[in-house]
Amino acid sequence: MARSGSEKRQRKTTLSARFNDAEAALVKERAARAGVPVAALIRHAVLAEKPLRKSRTPPLDRKIAAQLLGQLGVLATALREASVGNDRTDDAIIDAAHQDLSEMRAVLFEALGRRP
Repeated sequence: MARSGSEKRQRKTTLSARFNDAEAALVKERAARAGVPVAALIRHAVLAEKPLRKSRTPPLDRKIAAQLLGQLGVLATALREASVGNDRTDDAIIDAAHQDLSEMRAVLFEALGRRP
């Protein structure tokens, strides 16, 4: 029977390091920008070893995320203006759209590491 990935791992020793808040943020940001786990980034920096693979989550393009936040704001304003003077049958649709926009905004803020 084939051994599982965890049974044939070659890296069995775990090391730890202490960082202040600024250092930790910088290391995490660089790892995220490179699309690799923090351990792979440190291993690469210390041992000049190539990262085995990129992480499964793609790095966040902060500029695009910020632009999306701006566009969501414009869309929310337009939706709010369109809702003025509409009849009651449209209220449920408009409320659902506002809720969707709010959820998208929260996800983008979280991805940027900020609070909505």
